[in-house]
Amino acid sequence: VRNLNAVLFPVRYGGPFYKNLLQPTHFAKLAYVGPACVGTITCRKQPLGFAESGAVVGAQQEMYMMTLGVLAPYRRLGVARVLLDSALAAAIQDPTIRRVALHVQIDNDDALRFYHKHGFMTSHMVEGYYKLLDPPHAYLLEYPLR
Repeated sequence: VRNLNAVLFPVRYGGPFYKNLLQPTHFAKLAYVGPACVGTITCRKQPLGFAESGAVVGAQQEMYMMTLGVLAPYRRLGVARVLLDSALAAAIQDPTIRRVALHVQIDNDDALRFYHKHGFMTSHMVEGYYKLLDPPHAYLLEYPLR
């Protein structure tokens, strides 16, 4: 996961990010085409609304998608869809999870098209979400489950 993330994303994740993937509240999968590892998805279960405010509100939960990426030569082959479907299936199995949420940088048109095509809705823009990227703004996207 660490090697793929280094190639796929402009954000650098530290050791705690990878250590936390081993926790039961986290979900991580790798995608292979033949012997090649070509994609990854990482998610965590958190209190509903935490993606907007960072506050804990009630007992309902959401699955927050931290990363989803596929190496460029393997894009448009359905790999990302398989990874996304596996995360959605895991979320649906947990009756406390009400939605899947994620942030997408506002100029990442390919990602926005992908998520909208697969049923995600743009909730709102979060100014200054990315501290070290330009543009720093992100959209919060959500996929309601219940």
